[in-house]
Amino acid sequence: MALEHGAPAGHHWSMTTTPTALLSRTWFAADMPADVCARMAAIADVVDIPSGGIVVQEGLACRSLGVVLSGRIALRLTVPGLGDRTLVTVDEGDVFGWSALLPGSAATSTGVALVPTQVLEFEREALAAALAADCELAAAVYQRVLIAVARRLQATRLQLLDLYRAGDEPW
Repeated sequence: MALEHGAPAGHHWSMTTTPTALLSRTWFAADMPADVCARMAAIADVVDIPSGGIVVQEGLACRSLGVVLSGRIALRLTVPGLGDRTLVTVDEGDVFGWSALLPGSAATSTGVALVPTQVLEFEREALAAALAADCELAAAVYQRVLIAVARRLQATRLQLLDLYRAGDEPW
């Protein structure tokens, strides 16, 4: 899930680049109307996450939605008896922390930066207020998050098919 256009993989965006420009370079906002993108970017913070940094913690309140600008985040689940297992990795342009869109919802996985990672972060309360006040923004954000969820679900489904593939069908 790469950026549609913009900097090469691993590039950290210049702090002189505006959040609007950063957001518009991601697949998440590539076709978003410019004024809607600007309204969303107005509540964003550019955050640098060190390698090993936790961006969301399974079972805890999800405090923000994030869009990866550069780097990579592993989304991990704690599996009883097996420890932490990576479900999927989130790359440039993709989102994490969508539980922040659901009132009182806890994160369903732990997100760990695999390399130094830069993200646009949308704090839960500010995002909720912006979405409640701006129907056009809400429609754009929810549509894109749903696309991300569907992509993630499909990737997980394929991973599970590989995991449970048997040599001989039992039926």
